[in-house]
Amino acid sequence: MSKKQSSRVILLSGTPGVGKTTISDLLRLKEYSVINLNDFIIQHGLYFGYDYSRESVIIDENVLKIKIEKELEQFPGLLFIEGHTSEIVPMEFVKFALILRCNPSILRERLSLSRDYSHNKIEENVQAEIMDECLIAMQEQLPSSLILEIDTSDLIPENIVEQIISHISKT
Repeated sequence: MSKKQSSRVILLSGTPGVGKTTISDLLRLKEYSVINLNDFIIQHGLYFGYDYSRESVIIDENVLKIKIEKELEQFPGLLFIEGHTSEIVPMEFVKFALILRCNPSILRERLSLSRDYSHNKIEENVQAEIMDECLIAMQEQLPSSLILEIDTSDLIPENIVEQIISHISKT
């Protein structure tokens, strides 16, 4: 499979709470295919433990890469892969990456209201946003020209989806 044929995955990344799942749900309503990477990991048992201090599964990255590559080789069309660890996806399949961002104060409020996270987990995610962890992880994998940041702080989700669809039509 050539690079051109295989570059049909759009990564949707960002710190928990920035709106990835909301955007993914709206993309599905517009009949785009979306894989939630966290659900994929759990459904396929691609983890080897649970980190109680961080309140998350411990991903078996090597097995995940093999499994996701097999899935992508069989998937014929455009596909969004959502998850804050989406930089694990083999880059030869990636068309571009979207990094959703959020003002840390707004993110803290969102996480406090919508997630059953401990105070430490909320602060860990707010610090990850401040430190650009998802962006930096993606920049280590892709050239900056293939990374689009969208600040979700003051945008309604439908407008974000329209920005994404517009960007797809330009690439």
